[in-house]
Amino acid sequence: MVEIILIFFLGLLMGLINAISGGAGVFAVPTMLAFGIPPVNALALNRVSDAGTVTGALNGYLKSKSIDWNLAFMIMAPLVIGSFVGTITVVNLPDTILRFVVLAGVFVGIFFLLGKARPVKHKKAKVIGLLLMLVVGIWSGALAMAGATFAVLVLVYFFGKDYLVARSTDIVAAIPEILISSTILVLSSTVSVLLIVSMFLGSFIGAWMGSHLAVKHGSRFIRKAMVAIAFLMIAKVILDML
Repeated sequence: MVEIILIFFLGLLMGLINAISGGAGVFAVPTMLAFGIPPVNALALNRVSDAGTVTGALNGYLKSKSIDWNLAFMIMAPLVIGSFVGTITVVNLPDTILRFVVLAGVFVGIFFLLGKARPVKHKKAKVIGLLLMLVVGIWSGALAMAGATFAVLVLVYFFGKDYLVARSTDIVAAIPEILISSTILVLSSTVSVLLIVSMFLGSFIGAWMGSHLAVKHGSRFIRKAMVAIAFLMIAKVILDML
């Protein structure tokens, strides 16, 4: 019973963070492992949280009318393909290498977050952006950590969107890939139905609150939240390496 309650509140926090900026998986997966949850189950619950997040956040972003529907449907395909490949492929990197990969990725993210967003002015910018969304899909499917953060950055820099439009558009575009990868991971795990429901409900409620905060305060708030979460990611990875 205690584990179910803890998972609910962890999901609540994850949903709140992910609805605004993404990146909660970097903290959540190690936390679940500390609870004694097996790695595959932790990854499955992390993706269940993502499902709860997109479900809970969708209504808030729909009301804001900030979703670029054409772009959302455009990037769905590379996200789905990438996520499928990432999820069914056993990515078995040693922990030390994996930590360096995550740390390097977050540093790159912070570089772009701290700078003034200048969309890439190149006739093939959208083609490059679509290829990067494929990479984001693979990353999200395999690791499920900070994928939303990188997706938002791709939409800002390669598609010229502000942070609110980018986050709301990614929420819609990510629905199919999250459903596919979470289903595969849940079926491959031994996680209980009670934990799945607890994580989903917590994330749903947290995401509902987070989406309303993001819509209310706009792009600047989302960007600041992403920077703060990115720095926390770096601190977490560095501490794990010590």
